[in-house]
Amino acid sequence: MKYMHHSQSTLWLALFSFMLMGCSLFPGNKEKKEKESYSENRTRMEEDAQERLNRARVFLASGCLHEAKAEVEKMRTDCYLAIAARKEGILLMDSIDIQLARAELAHIDSLLYLGVDSVNENHFNEACGKIQFYERKLQHDLKQQ
Repeated sequence: MKYMHHSQSTLWLALFSFMLMGCSLFPGNKEKKEKESYSENRTRMEEDAQERLNRARVFLASGCLHEAKAEVEKMRTDCYLAIAARKEGILLMDSIDIQLARAELAHIDSLLYLGVDSVNENHFNEACGKIQFYERKLQHDLKQQ
């Protein structure tokens, strides 16, 4: 009996020691902590990305197209876990690209009107094609959402 009692106390002592060492020995707990950390990072990145998208929208509304585009591109790079914001960024970038293509078309049109020799009808047609491409891309991306 005395031997069994000693064996039981040794078993309890061993179990207690494992508990004191922490649950980090068990892989499931480590994975849980990694997922929580990932989730926290993703939440933080989503918030940051939304702020950047809002800045890009302000730039777009004020006609600062290159700044708007740069803001979306930076968001894509820095906020790689922000899935929802990145999807919104695709649509915003489509809108920016359409506006940039329209600005390019207006510039080419004015150069043609002025008779600049380095610009011809092919440039004009190419600029029109860009606008059509980005408009179709926007429609496609809207359907994907």
